[in-house]
Amino acid sequence: MVLISALASLYGLLIYKDRGYDWQWLGFPLLDSGVQIARTKDTHQLLLRKLYPLHSLEVSAYTTMDNNMVLQLTAFTSCDSDVEARLALNDDIERTITLKCTKSTELRYLSIERSLERVTIELNNHVMKIDFAPWNVAELKKDQFKQLHPEYFERLGETTEFQWSRD
Repeated sequence: MVLISALASLYGLLIYKDRGYDWQWLGFPLLDSGVQIARTKDTHQLLLRKLYPLHSLEVSAYTTMDNNMVLQLTAFTSCDSDVEARLALNDDIERTITLKCTKSTELRYLSIERSLERVTIELNNHVMKIDFAPWNVAELKKDQFKQLHPEYFERLGETTEFQWSRD
């Protein structure tokens, strides 16, 4: 029964939580939802995400213009107020964070980080450990560098497929 519930939740998250992007798989998902990759339509920025259907949670990562990583946690649940959770990032000490209630159907947390290696989050008495090693986070920074310095790669004879149109 848990497997059927997890598959139904995964299907719901994948179909209805696509955020308007055309997500592709970084690898073939077997026991979990796998890591997905997409490029924004407006700025052509690269995004990574993974869905955790048993927790109705989406974890996303992308870069800022000044080469920091953005960690975004989104819990798909009804809400009428913000919710506190505990978060330990990389090797840092666990701290209390606040997930903001948005649209009364999502709790969202955003943070700017120098790097993403691993995260432990405790939300609603459930603890999740996320390892970013299989995410290929380095690809985000590589893509960002290529987008910010297209003239360098053009001199090398490489064409840039996308150019960021960020402010």
